[in-house]
Amino acid sequence: MAWFRRRPDRFVLVDVFAPHRTPAEERAAQRAALRRIAAEALILQDEAESVIAGIRARESLGSLAPRGGPVVRRFFALRDRLPRRCEDPDNERVRAILDVTLHHHAMALATAMEFCALEWRSPEIARQVDAMDGLGSPARRLDEVYAALRAS
Repeated sequence: MAWFRRRPDRFVLVDVFAPHRTPAEERAAQRAALRRIAAEALILQDEAESVIAGIRARESLGSLAPRGGPVVRRFFALRDRLPRRCEDPDNERVRAILDVTLHHHAMALATAMEFCALEWRSPEIARQVDAMDGLGSPARRLDEVYAALRAS
C-alpha cells in the first residue's frame, strides 16, 4: 500500500504561447497603447490641475487629499503600463515623453499636497503655494503628444 500513501507530484502549467506579431502589427499595438495611456493621462491632468488650484486657494487638505492621492497613484500606474521599449523611433520618442510627463505630474501633485500639509510651518512654503500655477509646460506637451497620437 505504499503507492497509496505517496503524494502526487505537483505540476505547474505555464502558457508560453504568445501569438507572433509582425513588426507592423507590433508598432500599431504599441501606438494604440500609447494613445490610450495619453488619453487617460489627459483626464487625470485636468483633475490634478483642479487639486493644485484648490491648494493654491487654501482649501482643506482633508477635501483635497482624497481627490489628489488616487490621481498620483494612477499617474504612476499609467507609467508602469508604458511599453519598456519601442522599436519604432516615433513610438519610442512618444514613450519617453509620456514616461517623463507622467512622473512629473505625479511628483508635482504629491509635492503640492505636501506643501499644503506643511504650509503653516514656514512662510517660504506659503510663498511656494502662492506660486503654484498648474502642471506647467509638461501639461502642454502632453496635450500636443495626444493630439499627434490621435491624428495618426
